[in-house]
Amino acid sequence: MYLRRLAPAALLISTALGLAGCGGSAAPTTAGSTPAGSPGAPSASQSPSPTPTPTAAAKVFTQTELAAIVAGLKDAQGKRLTAIPAAQLEEGIAASKEVMSGVVITPKACAAVADSNAQIPPGSVFAGGTSESTTVRAVTAVTLVAFKDPEVLAKNVESSVANTKKCENFTVEMQGHKFESTTEILAVPTNADASFASLSTQTMPDGEKLVTVVVMGASGGLSATAVATGPDVTKGSAPDMARMVDDALARAGT
Repeated sequence: MYLRRLAPAALLISTALGLAGCGGSAAPTTAGSTPAGSPGAPSASQSPSPTPTPTAAAKVFTQTELAAIVAGLKDAQGKRLTAIPAAQLEEGIAASKEVMSGVVITPKACAAVADSNAQIPPGSVFAGGTSESTTVRAVTAVTLVAFKDPEVLAKNVESSVANTKKCENFTVEMQGHKFESTTEILAVPTNADASFASLSTQTMPDGEKLVTVVVMGASGGLSATAVATGPDVTKGSAPDMARMVDDALARAGT
């Protein structure tokens, strides 16, 4: 099966999870956490700043609920996705981090982008699933990431756009092999509050090209990312990835 040649399912899905958290960082500092006596702490003679209007509470999801949403999605062939067990997802994320530790990216500025792509907001809940095409060499992966602060997920989408613009062309060296990578932003709309789409092409050492289309959207406290990857993937896969993102968010009620 081509899926096995491309990557283990858990590793593939963890890559998509990284994209869902693209540009993310540790959870933001909460109000009142500035240590007393630090430059940012008000003195006794200062009037405290007005309390900001709290962000509306995001809908809370369990991993089981997210997995059920993923299992209800269908790929371009109308085939339902196969949900990946949580334990395998955790293993895939760990494997992805280990792989990234041995990767050399040129220019170096793009290495920081790759590192940020491995970030998922601490305390988030996630689930994912995959399907493999029976007619072309392509694999589809969808991941859902739920987090208590919707602004964090929305900013991750914004960061994805900025990171892609900074690193449209770079080289990846891994396990003695060199891959040339190019990325472009796609104008693919979704129904999400914030969305992003891109097409990346990696040229393998043997000259074969691996194409990856990513569409992600965030609404409320949920981010959905749909990824199609393989030698036969084209830009034409983007609308279908957007459909899956919209379907996931609609099923979640966000």
